[in-house]
Amino acid sequence: MLKKLLLLMAAVLVLPLTGAHHASPSSLPPLDDLKIVFFGSSVPFGQGAAQKYGYPSRYSALLTQRAATKQGAPWTTANISVPGDNTVKVLARWHRDLLPQGGRYVVYALALGNEGIHGGGQAKFDQFKANMQVLIQQARAQGLVPVVTNSYTRNDYNAEDYAYIRQMNLLLHTWAVPTVNLLGAVDDGQGHWAEGYYDDALHPNDRGHAELAYAWVPSLFDAVRAGKPLPRRQTTSGVQLPRRASQALRFVPEALVHPFTQVISFRATAPGCLLTLQDSLGTGRLDIGADGQLTYSSAQTGRLASAGSVQDNRWHQVVLTHYFARGETFLYLDSHLVGRLREQLHPRQVTLGGRAAPPRVRYRNWLFYRAGMNDDEVKALAADSLLKSSLELYAPLDGRRGTTDLLVNLAQSTNSIVRVEGR
Repeated sequence: MLKKLLLLMAAVLVLPLTGAHHASPSSLPPLDDLKIVFFGSSVPFGQGAAQKYGYPSRYSALLTQRAATKQGAPWTTANISVPGDNTVKVLARWHRDLLPQGGRYVVYALALGNEGIHGGGQAKFDQFKANMQVLIQQARAQGLVPVVTNSYTRNDYNAEDYAYIRQMNLLLHTWAVPTVNLLGAVDDGQGHWAEGYYDDALHPNDRGHAELAYAWVPSLFDAVRAGKPLPRRQTTSGVQLPRRASQALRFVPEALVHPFTQVISFRATAPGCLLTLQDSLGTGRLDIGADGQLTYSSAQTGRLASAGSVQDNRWHQVVLTHYFARGETFLYLDSHLVGRLREQLHPRQVTLGGRAAPPRVRYRNWLFYRAGMNDDEVKALAADSLLKSSLELYAPLDGRRGTTDLLVNLAQSTNSIVRVEGR
């Protein structure tokens, strides 16, 4: 009798792990090629936002607006995020909750915080990494297309936690899956929420959710649906733009931008304007001055200048990264911090080259991200890593294969570069 009772108890315990929570293949709906399912924890659930109108809802509204103006496909979204979830809990409810949704695209919106990184250290880091890879593989095995958001901020993080967050996000940049740089939207520089952008220690408020939404490339899903692959670093010799009005190149972001990172490599022997950044209040500039210094002149106020000369006919990489929520812009030259300014920008367009450009200047590897970047990411860029999270523009600018290649954008977006009359 005892043996039968033990066998019955074992069957009850095993049941939830085998078939009870799994929808049978015959009962599953066909995959909807225009449906996106957000699958995560409390922040994507909308915690901290009025009426739970969090960043998934805001991004969904942008997709609807784009469809109404014929800019994108008529996407629908669902949100099955549950407060408190981590990779373990999402794996446990994966078959039960995700597959019946019938969405072709799944956004894994999880973070190291709920995984227990605060106090859990390396073990929780490894758990998150391993389980995220399982989640990605499970999605692909069912014909789903996964997208992953990176880890963001919490006010209880210490320096060790913050280091793990940055390490995981660098790793996610390199995975063969589209990713979104949420940390680059709300980070105060210490792994905490920017002041005024959180509801409580763990969750953003309305303003914080809005910043997270800005980090999403508006046409990401349109590009992926069209078969545009993840970008790979291209070998390029760069291009020399003749100083004629028709040879300026312009990039216009697809929607409102708050946090951003603008990257360009150049080689010059004379002074001139490398690029202009049109803001809602004026025009910012990156120039090579008469003394050879790289300078950033803000559209609002302030100026930064490098210590040495860059008109040495060598390749240099300049990174201008802006954290709107914390109100700071950072200028890097060859991964070294030149300086910072206190400001909040609303960039409308970026123009490269034109009549004011240095004579015979060469450009290559033009990138525009919808998120700010920290020192780790800037160093990775300088080491020729192609970071992909929140990337809206990647133009190698390879002049060897004809002028049409100047307009190529390899990022997973449908945005493009256009030729305009120069300055």
